[in-house]
Amino acid sequence: MMRAFPFSPFSFLDSPMTIRSPSRFAAALLCASMFAIPPSVQGADKPREASFGKGKGSGPLLARAQLRECFSQQDRVRALSDETVKEQAALSASKGEIDRLSTELQAQVVTLDRTNAEAVAAYNAQVQVREKAIDDYQNGVPAFNEKVETLKSERAAFAKACENRRYDENDEIAIRRGK
Repeated sequence: MMRAFPFSPFSFLDSPMTIRSPSRFAAALLCASMFAIPPSVQGADKPREASFGKGKGSGPLLARAQLRECFSQQDRVRALSDETVKEQAALSASKGEIDRLSTELQAQVVTLDRTNAEAVAAYNAQVQVREKAIDDYQNGVPAFNEKVETLKSERAAFAKACENRRYDENDEIAIRRGK
């Protein structure tokens, strides 16, 4: 039988040097373990890297102080974003209530008995409630818009300083532990 290759990758199994005794196996295992590189030495050369944002990080690694500042900026942006979402939901609910009151008042004005002073007074009281709700809504909008502008500027500052910047994950772990 003719072999395609002069040797087989498994030819060592056919050789007389095959390890069959436990003592030879232990010696071979000891020899192989001497040349193995422990995992702690393998990772010591290059730090594990991560980055802010979705893209691959670029530029030099962030120093630990810079990374700490980036994490605090990121936390501020998240908190401000959560506040803004809550305030937006409250303003939307207020606007919905104003629309509901306006619809009710339009339906009531059609059937309002204008000769009855009590009915007119009740209708005017409901109009006053709607007007107060409109005033509260209009007073809340500028504060909300200011908060949105603050959020935009915080996001821009975070993007400029931290977005797609590389950092060492060991520094992140140390910061999270309070070091």
